[in-house]
Amino acid sequence: MTTTTLELHGVTAHSTFSNGVMRDCTLDEPNVISTCVGDLIPRYEKLEVRTKPGQSLSFYKSGALRTVYLEDQTEIDTPIGPLKAELVSFYEDGSLNTVFQLNGQLSYAWTENDEAALAEEWSLDFDFDRITTKLISLRFYPTGEIRSLTLWPGESLMLKTPIGKCLVRTGIRLHPNGALASFEPAVPMMIDTPIGPVSAYDVDAFTVDGDQNSVRFDEAGHLEHVMTAGTIVVEAADGTTTRINSNTRYALTADIPVKLAIEIAFHGDQVTIDNSLESHTFTVAECTFTTLSEIETTALTACDMRCETGAGADFGTDGCTSGGCGTSSGGCGGGSCNTAHEPCENCSDGKCTGMCA
Repeated sequence: MTTTTLELHGVTAHSTFSNGVMRDCTLDEPNVISTCVGDLIPRYEKLEVRTKPGQSLSFYKSGALRTVYLEDQTEIDTPIGPLKAELVSFYEDGSLNTVFQLNGQLSYAWTENDEAALAEEWSLDFDFDRITTKLISLRFYPTGEIRSLTLWPGESLMLKTPIGKCLVRTGIRLHPNGALASFEPAVPMMIDTPIGPVSAYDVDAFTVDGDQNSVRFDEAGHLEHVMTAGTIVVEAADGTTTRINSNTRYALTADIPVKLAIEIAFHGDQVTIDNSLESHTFTVAECTFTTLSEIETTALTACDMRCETGAGADFGTDGCTSGGCGTSSGGCGGGSCNTAHEPCENCSDGKCTGMCA
């Protein structure tokens, strides 16, 4: 067996790459691994109701350390200061990649609510805003700048963006210069774009990774990408018309058809519209665009935007149209929700995901 550049003790199980280098291993003795974030002790004996079975370490094909599953939650040194972690990953050059505060195994005996009760809020300062929230993970560029953050399931936050304050789910991504690169809208929101107003929302968003978001900006804050659903009608100068329609499939949580996302990408004076089956590129100044949005959120988002956080089923296409947005975790106590573009002023913890009139 070709191991790695590390001298490991108590290897009870392992797998290898085709070149014979260890891919991952399980340990039953303590080992101290020196890294750029400090000395780490990978998992070797701790067994609790929330402990994930399996590997203690993983490696790249080169033998470089990739992931450390920690024996205990450990405070590590990061480019933004000390952070607590149960799982840490690295780039192949040894620089810090991602920090996971928790790494529990969900089961009938340990629920997501149990795990959430252990999560601490982290406060992060950016050039464009300051946020305080629970995070699944925080990812860095190899050069040490924050690359992205992924919100805890059900969490949402009101964020200052180049297009104003927006209610965000899933997470955000940043450019290396600290500017906001992308975010995922928590509810459909009208955005002014080079082709006119678009109701922005990705009905099929990948909600466990803040690296992948549908509303994207360049480093100067100009809109580069957005998603909607429905139909986009494009009329050229010669009178020819092109209709791009959303594809349809049944919802994940209800026996109803829903329209899937259409991607709209801006590059220079052109726009590309793609529904995953066909893609068209137009010169913006030479065409007239009409966006007919048809977005169904309730059935598709029940898994990641739940009522107990003040989101999900509490919203129609533009937020709660009537009634209070009282929740079990800091919702507004009174008033009615009529928009999702401004935070509530009288919410007990400042996290109400609607505006209380």
